[in-house]
Amino acid sequence: ADRSMLSATATAFANCGPSAPSRSSQRAASAPALEASPEPFLLRAPRQHAQQRLAAAATAAAAVLAAGAARRFSHKARAPAARATRRRTAVKAENPLNQERRLDSTDLTDLMEAKELAKPNRKAALAASVGKKGIRGIKKTTRDVIPEEILNGKYGKEIEKAVTAMTEMMHILSLGTLILEEVKDKSAVGLYGFKLERKFVRKGSDEVETTMPEIAVTAAMMKMLLEHFPDDKVLSEEDGELLAREKEFTDTIVNFLGGFRIEDDATPETVVEWTRHCNSYPKDADAPPKRYWVFTPVDSKDEFRKAKQYCCSLCLMEDNEPVVSVIGCPVLAFDHASRSQPHPLGVPIYWAVKGQGSWTQLVIMEREVGVYQGRYGLKGRSMQLKASEKIRRGNDGLYDMLGTEQLRIAQGSRMRQDIFMDSQRVGQILGSEFAKFHFCDSAIKFCWLARGDEDIAWSLTQGLYDKTASETLVSHAAGVLIAQEAGAAVADFDGKDIDWSAGPLLRNNRGLFASDPSKVPKLGLVNALKDATVTSEKEYDFRCEK
Repeated sequence: ADRSMLSATATAFANCGPSAPSRSSQRAASAPALEASPEPFLLRAPRQHAQQRLAAAATAAAAVLAAGAARRFSHKARAPAARATRRRTAVKAENPLNQERRLDSTDLTDLMEAKELAKPNRKAALAASVGKKGIRGIKKTTRDVIPEEILNGKYGKEIEKAVTAMTEMMHILSLGTLILEEVKDKSAVGLYGFKLERKFVRKGSDEVETTMPEIAVTAAMMKMLLEHFPDDKVLSEEDGELLAREKEFTDTIVNFLGGFRIEDDATPETVVEWTRHCNSYPKDADAPPKRYWVFTPVDSKDEFRKAKQYCCSLCLMEDNEPVVSVIGCPVLAFDHASRSQPHPLGVPIYWAVKGQGSWTQLVIMEREVGVYQGRYGLKGRSMQLKASEKIRRGNDGLYDMLGTEQLRIAQGSRMRQDIFMDSQRVGQILGSEFAKFHFCDSAIKFCWLARGDEDIAWSLTQGLYDKTASETLVSHAAGVLIAQEAGAAVADFDGKDIDWSAGPLLRNNRGLFASDPSKVPKLGLVNALKDATVTSEKEYDFRCEK
């Protein structure tokens, strides 16, 4: 490289035109001339000419050095890639167990090879997930984690079976998501793509898309309810007749449940029968049954498809009141006010029994490189939740710099500007100029409130000026009981209690909120909503006039 640079420099000097005087002769000739000549800039030409020759030489030398460096870098870059390709071919041909040991013992000195090994291997994870496999050292059952007084209480059987089933449902959802991630369009953000939608997505009678994991979870949960509570009806927004119409989709569900040994007795006939049970309480019934279950396999569907936070919920209604509630969150980090940080490997199940408190249970779901490995188990005992005991490490630097405590509000996402302005206006009336909003469409927002992450959780799906009823029982029953048993105050925007006897549509209530009464008293929030409603109506009239 040095010889090339010297050669290029010499060539550049030789090709830069006639030689110029030396620097010493330039200075000697220029000194007297600068005093006498009226145009001294003419005397700068020799020096400028020398500078041009030097710049040309430097440019040529730099070009030669860059070309050599590029050749050396290209050679070094190709060699590891070739080694990594040969090694991948050899490793793939090995037994999966030997492959894992070899990868673990490898000295990853090569960056490209390390990146290749860090890619998620979903196929290997799916192959290792066949059968119900627990985590070594974690062998607790539901009876080991729930307080004995609750198990021996009025709804002991219901909460035991519901928590056990929800743990299994989180396993099914995680496995199903793993399959969707493997077949999705690699360039898509979320669970989308032609191949995925052709085989694993169908539209229900309401033209809403449903994925394979949702139907699989519905079938498994309905089987549990039929076995242990055969006389109870079920209310759900899922299409119970979908599998009866879609034979190919039914075979996909059966292959999934049977192939992973989730339900060994799954056949096309039994799966169709199980899923039909989710509509045993018809939405157009004149009056609700005395006792029934409310089930949502994936809440919400949009957030699940977009790879955001979602949950699965089950709630027992008795005498038009929620009495048992269980919510599983497969991708939400487990946290509690008593912890110094969220659990790095655990996810939560939230559960509540009327009159016996709200609780959270740690579930370990083993992952490698972010990929679920099919192993899960309950750890520790359930921890009681209180909305007044806050988790105080969630604020970012901006809110910490304000110097004042701001309200934390959880509400639905993708709102129109006028709806968000109504939300912001309520926060300002309550004295929080810069309220911090967290957006979530599912029942997780009530769990955030129960565990101390939020001060208010509400469902504001339309402007405050619109006083028509729009909330559904399926969307809120499970989450409201968990918030209520954690000490939250629950009401509609007019301050009335929620009328659960109205049926699937809560037609006697306008909106719905839950708040921590130690931070935001119920009456104060209702008055703020009334004041904000007056302003919202004026703004709406002004927009109509425009």
